[in-house]
Amino acid sequence: MADYEIDEIRRIRREIAARFDHDIDKLIAHYQALEQEYRKSGKYKFVDPPSEKPKAAKSKEEEAAD
Repeated sequence: MADYEIDEIRRIRREIAARFDHDIDKLIAHYQALEQEYRKSGKYKFVDPPSEKPKAAKSKEEEAAD
């Protein structure tokens, strides 16, 4: 990415942070509200994380022991 593009992304991020007084809790609440709006609109597809952690893959030695 060109320096101009990175500078533009950083400028936008600073602008958004300033709108919420650089308060991370306010910013998170804003993004969570946006997510809910987008989910309700039905225009976007969301993938939810799995409800449980995946099991660790067995090593070849463990597979051989089974």
